[in-house]
Amino acid sequence: MATVTVEADAKADPARVWELVVALPRVSEWNTMHEGFTGEVPETLGEGTTYQQRVKLMGMPAEMAWRVTKAVAPGHFEQTGDGPMGVKAKMTFVIAPRGGGSHITYEMEFVGPALQGPMGGVLEKQAGAAGQQALAKLVALLD
Repeated sequence: MATVTVEADAKADPARVWELVVALPRVSEWNTMHEGFTGEVPETLGEGTTYQQRVKLMGMPAEMAWRVTKAVAPGHFEQTGDGPMGVKAKMTFVIAPRGGGSHITYEMEFVGPALQGPMGGVLEKQAGAAGQQALAKLVALLD
């Protein structure tokens, strides 16, 4: 399993962070792995919502089928996804109050036969850098 956790502080309160994280049409403004959507794009993400996303990681395009498994505003968002070659993903945001703003934890997990051996380490490194960039862009949109 490849796991990545990145964290950042934002000046915005948790409710404002939450609004941006679950606004699917705005994901291209901050998610550096996002390449586009296929099919219907919901305006917002809630528990049970499903959608299809094209992503690019390690220089390779892939299509992910996502399902929101937890959406507790304004603090906890989680979705699971199915990708190519049996890869399964889980993405979690935890948004906690900190001072007058928020502390954001963004975690990604990837499992699957294609990630055994050195590919898992390469994915962790690439996803870690992409996650840091995405979180920095998200915070910049809020501050």
